[in-house]
Amino acid sequence: MKSNRLNSTRSNPARTACVALAAALLCGAVPLAAQEAPPRDYGEVTAANTPIAAAYIAAYTSRDWDALEPLLAEQASFRDPTATLVFGGVESQGRAAIMERFRVGYAGITHMEFTPFRQIVSGDVAVAEGALHWGLDLGEGKAVDSVTPMVIVLTLEDGKVIEHRDYVDYAPFLEAVREARAGG
Repeated sequence: MKSNRLNSTRSNPARTACVALAAALLCGAVPLAAQEAPPRDYGEVTAANTPIAAAYIAAYTSRDWDALEPLLAEQASFRDPTATLVFGGVESQGRAAIMERFRVGYAGITHMEFTPFRQIVSGDVAVAEGALHWGLDLGEGKAVDSVTPMVIVLTLEDGKVIEHRDYVDYAPFLEAVREARAGG
């Protein structure tokens, strides 16, 4: 019987593995470990992101939109899922849309002061927990003032904020609105 190289390769597992490896290498396949970026140092990333996060949170909570804008990545996103039942959907995608929301959508805010209880930066994530003392012009000569518990979560990449999430307990604000509308 005449030997067929193709058949003998298929029947020999070691030879099959060598042929598969050679084919993979010839086709440009690279082991997964070689494709991954080198590990980043936690301390270095945290140290680099800490002043950026601090500057962003300070600009945001003082409504300094000119200082905040260059800290946002072009493809950044903003969301406050806790505001949906209070203000409707609060979500913006892209720096221009976020800045429009802040400059126009937040124009009725009369003042904001954030008192932090805890702030952490851990690698690419920054979290600030505190109380936001803020006022809102309701129109028709009515305004409300409230202090709401708030958590701000930022994700940073390449020295810019790529995600901004707010989580707020709006109960004190809603109570202030009820009182203002009742004439209290």
